[in-house]
Amino acid sequence: MITHYRVDMRVVHGQTTTILKKSFPLNRIIVIDDEIAKDKYMVSLYSSTVSSDIKVHILDLQKGFDNLKKAEDSQLNYFVIFKTPITVKRLLEKGYVFKGPITIGQQFIRDNAPKYLNSVGSTEEEWAAIQYAHDAGAEIIFDPSCKFENISFDEAKKKYESVHQG
Repeated sequence: MITHYRVDMRVVHGQTTTILKKSFPLNRIIVIDDEIAKDKYMVSLYSSTVSSDIKVHILDLQKGFDNLKKAEDSQLNYFVIFKTPITVKRLLEKGYVFKGPITIGQQFIRDNAPKYLNSVGSTEEEWAAIQYAHDAGAEIIFDPSCKFENISFDEAKKKYESVHQG
């Protein structure tokens, strides 16, 4: 079963396998990202960041879409991680229905992605993807620090808009 969906630009990191694992059962991680799936070095890097009892599958969008149903039906516990919310939007457009909340984790602050929450910045395209997921009926929560802050979509949207209107 899928126990946690997370959007985090750090992808697989220490908080994934320490803090989150304490609250969400975890045997396997599925990373869905076209760029990472093509980069053998990054596949090796992310696969080596977890303990040997956790298997990491790094898949492109199509293979990820094809394998999510298997993960849902499995007796094993899966985290599904996306580097950006754009992948979430693309899965929704393909017809995937999320079976739990999508947690928005850290999103790097960049020139075109100003900070609107602690450790969260979104480009206009990334925010549009988050909005799309929300409008499609997915539950969106923000928890960039893995402290279970559970910042609501509406609160994050107000902060995003205040930054982008200024």
